[in-house]
Amino acid sequence: MKRYILNSTFVLALGVLALSSCKKEYDTPPLEEIPETDVMTIDELRTWQETEGGVISIQEELSVYGIITMDETDGNVYKNIYMQDHTGAVNVRMLSGGGVYQGDSVRIYLKGTILSKYNGVLQIDSVDVDKNIIKQSTNNTFAPEDISIDLITALKESELIRINDVQFIKPEVGQTFADGEELISLDRILEDADGNTIKVRTSGYAAFADQLIPEGSGSIVCIVSHFNGEVQLLIRSFSEIAMTSDRFSGLLIAKDFDDGEITTGDWITYQVAGPEIKWETSSAGGAPNDYGVISNYLDGVNVATENWLISPSIDLSSGAAPYLNFDNACSYDGAAIEIYVSTDYDGTINPNEQGSWTNISVAATLSTGFFTWVNSTNVPIATLGTNVHIAFKYTGSASDGRTWELDNIIIHE
Repeated sequence: MKRYILNSTFVLALGVLALSSCKKEYDTPPLEEIPETDVMTIDELRTWQETEGGVISIQEELSVYGIITMDETDGNVYKNIYMQDHTGAVNVRMLSGGGVYQGDSVRIYLKGTILSKYNGVLQIDSVDVDKNIIKQSTNNTFAPEDISIDLITALKESELIRINDVQFIKPEVGQTFADGEELISLDRILEDADGNTIKVRTSGYAAFADQLIPEGSGSIVCIVSHFNGEVQLLIRSFSEIAMTSDRFSGLLIAKDFDDGEITTGDWITYQVAGPEIKWETSSAGGAPNDYGVISNYLDGVNVATENWLISPSIDLSSGAAPYLNFDNACSYDGAAIEIYVSTDYDGTINPNEQGSWTNISVAATLSTGFFTWVNSTNVPIATLGTNVHIAFKYTGSASDGRTWELDNIIIHE
């Protein structure tokens, strides 16, 4: 019987060849597959899309350069990265995840990709990591822009920022950033000492979804995004939240109805008189997000009714000069909505039968009609205590009744 002996050097060479053939190279795809092209800046891409409008399927030999400022590593975005150059920033949506990381300097070969807007945000879509991206270098540092909440608008979309001297509002302290168990994304509200607020949105898939909201104040690094103009921030990493300083006076209540619910946050409604006239949420009229609305116009006629929308109990015992603020709009003829405050309501039964209520409506600026939104201005809450409730009382008659809309209800300590 013949015996065949393989040379060990030959076997080793085969092993090395097999290993190298299995390795997927993201960093150095063959240059002949991604040719040299004309170069555009991110700002030029934005101008192109805004000029042409709609969806642009790019067939030209074009490229854009930039540094990756956010990747998928922490799970707060999926098959998405953010890239920034000296002219602006852009969201990049990939066909598959992985291969591109924060700090990578890249060239994106644009031929075959799509330039469009998604919920108002500019994006380079349908990017194939192997065919459209070539890395120039790795581990680059891109410094965030220091900016205050009041200066953050949709015009800053996709940019890397840092906000100093901020905190999460008090009702959210001890809550989680998102629901990691049910994989539900949630908004949390960030505030500064001047009363400016902004939303921080976290995916239920984020690695830090179940981390607790910090109690103190400090700084946070985020990517700016928005939903059709309403700004929301995206956290890159839990390690970029540095809030160890003492809290400052801030919001005690923040109700914006954006979750499509009237009674979340322990708010209640109470129908005192008439048929079941309900507070509902709506985004009619082109509003970017939901607001609360009530009307006594039922089945083609006005019906006599009285309905209260009541806040949860609020501790104002240590407040120096707390105030209420809200946006409101109305239309049609009828009684104005009224605002009340109580320190002894039990939070459950008919407010006409239990609790002492003080009418503070005179201090509020109310809409005069035509569904014109106005801000109430700050309404002082002179009644302090450990069990303070704020209520909005709606009434309508059998002959008339306004439709009232409320949004962005806050109480500041």
